Amino acid sequence: MEQENKETTSVLEKKVGNIEQEKKTLIPARVTIVGIKEKTEKSDGEKHKVPLVQVLCKHPEKPEPIAISKVKVILDDKVITKTLWAQLDKDGDIQMGSSLDDLLKFLDVDCLADADGKEIDTVVESKNSSFLCLKLFN
Repeated sequence: MEQENKETTSVLEKKVGNIEQEKKTLIPARVTIVGIKEKTEKSDGEKHKVPLVQVLCKHPEKPEPIAISKVKVILDDKVITKTLWAQLDKDGDIQMGSSLDDLLKFLDVDCLADADGKEIDTVVESKNSSFLCLKLFN
């Protein structure tokens, strides 16, 4: 009888329970790069001005690959987060000094296609976000 009352009571009469919400975030870990994806459209179908690069990674806590599109680097003694925009120079190559340049240098590869199979650490994007980004410093 008591169980029935809990189910039929209006939310206006309910109190806060004692069961914590299940966390859906992944912990920072060493991941393996399993692919690269170039996103040219936003979720609403509108085109990006510059394509977004997503690094597909195998995380030890998740069976399917996760997509990461941000990196953390050290710049002027500060740790900053950069988005992996596919900025190209006037010759059509990846822009020197861009976040993709940072990633390629850190992985010690010449092009994104050569990143497959490389291992890299992840870190939490920020204290206000539970998303992971690639850690490009030791």
